[in-house]
Amino acid sequence: MIPFALLLAPLPIVAAALAGGSKTKGKLEDECKTKGNADDLQMEGGSWKWLKSARVLLIIQFWAVLVSLLPYYISQIPGAMPIQYAVIWAVLSITILIILYAMFGSPSRAGVEWKLLKATMITSITIGMGLMSIINFATAQLGALILIPMCLFSRPLRAQLEMNFLPRTVLLASNILLTVLGFPPAAFLIMKGLSKGSWTVDIVGDFWLWMEFLWEWSSATYLYVFLVHLPCWLLCIHVLLHPCYQPESKMKQE
Repeated sequence: MIPFALLLAPLPIVAAALAGGSKTKGKLEDECKTKGNADDLQMEGGSWKWLKSARVLLIIQFWAVLVSLLPYYISQIPGAMPIQYAVIWAVLSITILIILYAMFGSPSRAGVEWKLLKATMITSITIGMGLMSIINFATAQLGALILIPMCLFSRPLRAQLEMNFLPRTVLLASNILLTVLGFPPAAFLIMKGLSKGSWTVDIVGDFWLWMEFLWEWSSATYLYVFLVHLPCWLLCIHVLLHPCYQPESKMKQE
């Protein structure tokens, strides 16, 4: 319990620091702004900008709920193989995400600052992990070892270009490694390989069977994977791919 508490304790402080830093007017000019929305960001009040990141989080959480409900309906299709079920699941999940972004706007189109997006992601992890620790402490502790480093190390790839070579290389390698490990099928493959020593190629079909097993037994791990882990992983991807660019004021000074 104590190690888990030590993992979660700094997260609210980090989230508050990121959100507070993005509101200062002096730093706002040097922030990475989304292309085409720089004027909108300057016009709006800083105290209300967190609503954009909260809306993005709400959309992603709603998408995660829909994705978690899909296996029940997909499994009703007769005569399909597990790998076919998994492919249908993946295609429908991506399609639903695209539709939601087309209806409500993607993070890049909404003009959300990456620091606010990261602060929202860390806040979501803190709440999700706290609730999950009550339901299934072992799952929450294992997930925290993957999610927390992945989210704390996340930084837009374009913003890393301004760093020196060695820190940039270390941060880039850490981001790629943690993002791959944080992807649920990849994490499942690694856990299966380490526990059973079997590194099978049919990872997609095996992942579907595992998810189906968790669904049928109403496991708390299923709730964690789709309502906590998957949304935070997707938010981390958005932070890494945030369309940052160098501000005009800084370019003029150079």
